[in-house]
Amino acid sequence: MDYQKSVDLAIGLGFEEVCDEKAYKGKCYIRDGLIWIHDIEALKTRLSIEKNEDLKHLNYNTGSYYYYVGYRNGEVDRESALELIKATIHSDNSVLSGRFSLLKNKEVLDGMISLFCEGYREKVLSDYADQMLKK
Repeated sequence: MDYQKSVDLAIGLGFEEVCDEKAYKGKCYIRDGLIWIHDIEALKTRLSIEKNEDLKHLNYNTGSYYYYVGYRNGEVDRESALELIKATIHSDNSVLSGRFSLLKNKEVLDGMISLFCEGYREKVLSDYADQMLKK
């Protein structure tokens, strides 16, 4: 999975971006005290670590890494898109804020996910949902 897709997935799963000059590209992603891993082999090399267990002791989230590493980019995109859409609906500063009924409408939600994967964001997703709900 490429770096940006990994970042999008981490954020979609609730990891928060934290500035860290020692981290890759100056940022790391943390949730519940655990650090998201983008590339476990590169991380182990950088830290001069051989065992995954040693990463766990440093609070790296090896479980999530191995759960998602096998996904193809398209699958991660859809899963990440769903999580990001959910987060947007639950947020306070989006045109989708509070529109919880969208999460229960499979047809509309699937369309929103597809649009998100194509690069469209909140305003277009909101307009799409509005048009679909008028049918």
